[in-house]
Amino acid sequence: MNRFDRKLLIALLAAIAFVSIAFASSQQTVAETPLRIVTFNAEILTAPGVRAGKLQKFRWDTARRAQFERVAAVIEGLNPDVLNLVEVTSREGVDYLVKILHEKGMTDYRGYHIDSNDGFTSMDVALISKIAPDKVDGQSIRTFYSKRDDPTWRQSYRAKGRSGSNSTGISRHAVYLLTVGNFKLGFLGLHLKSNPSSDSANATRTAQAEVAKRIIHQEIVGRGYLPIVLGDINDYDPDVPDRDETRDTMTTVLQTLKNFDTEQPGSELENVAKLMPRQADRYTSFWDRNENGVRDPYDVFTMIDHILLPTELMPHVKRAFIFHSVALETSDHRPVVVDLVLPSR
Repeated sequence: MNRFDRKLLIALLAAIAFVSIAFASSQQTVAETPLRIVTFNAEILTAPGVRAGKLQKFRWDTARRAQFERVAAVIEGLNPDVLNLVEVTSREGVDYLVKILHEKGMTDYRGYHIDSNDGFTSMDVALISKIAPDKVDGQSIRTFYSKRDDPTWRQSYRAKGRSGSNSTGISRHAVYLLTVGNFKLGFLGLHLKSNPSSDSANATRTAQAEVAKRIIHQEIVGRGYLPIVLGDINDYDPDVPDRDETRDTMTTVLQTLKNFDTEQPGSELENVAKLMPRQADRYTSFWDRNENGVRDPYDVFTMIDHILLPTELMPHVKRAFIFHSVALETSDHRPVVVDLVLPSR
C-alpha cells in the first residue's frame, strides 16, 4: 500500500468514526424526552355566553374574551407540554381557549374536560396537553366523587368547635394518565377547599387529602403509573418555606399527599418548590385584601399551588419556577412550572 492509499484509508476511518459518534450522540438525544408541566389557576375562567356557577369574575362577554386572550398569552409564553388548568368553569371554556391557541399556530394542543361536582361554583380541573392521554374505559379524563357516605370517595371528619361529624369528597379534581417516552405518568389535578386560616376549611381539606390518597393508590399507582399531584391545594408546605413566613400550615395536608403510602418509609412525593433557590420567589397566590387592583404592603403573597413529583423523578428536574408575570386582572394565582428531561430506561 503506497502513501496515498494509507492517507485515504486513514481519512476514511476517521470519517466513519465521526459519523458513528454523531449518530450515537443523536440517538442519545432522541432517547431523552423533555417535558414541561404547568399548573395554573386561571380564576373563574368562564366562556363568553355561558352561564356557569354562582361566582363570576366578569359579567360581560367583552371582559371574558379579554381574560381568555390573556390566559392564552400566558400559555403561549410558557409553552407547556402538560397544563393542569384550574377554575375553568365548562367544556365551552376549554374549547374556547384551545381555539385561541390554534389560531396562534399552537395546533398541537388538545383540551380535555370533565365536569366537577361543585354545583355552586362550577369550577373544574381540566387538561390542555400536547400529549394525548391514555384512555381508561374510553375516558381520557376522569373524576371520582360520591354525594353519599362512600368509604372510598368520601371521608368523615370533625370540625374544630363543632359537634357531630361531617363527610366530604373532592368535588373539584381530575385524573388523567399520560405515557411520555418510557414513563407512565398519572396526574391528579386538585382544587381543594380554600382558606388555610379557617378551622372548618382546614378540617374539610384534611379529609379531602385522605380521599386523594385513595385515588392515587387505586386509580394511578394501581394502574402502573407514577403519580404526580398538582394544582391549587390551598395549603402551605411545612417542608418548603414560602415568601410569607408568618403563615404556617395548621394541617397535615401536604404531608399526607407526599406520604401517600404509609406502609413505605419516607415520603413518596416531593415538592418541586424545594428546588427554587430564592425564597422570595415562592408565592403563587396574591390576596388583594382591599380589591383595589394594585399591590399594597398589607396584601398577602403565599404559596398554595404546588407540583408534587415522585422521588425517582426529582433527579431529572432541570428547573422549577413560578411565573410571576401575570396581571391581577387575569388571575389572582401564578403558574407553577417544572421542566424535566426524562431518560430512556
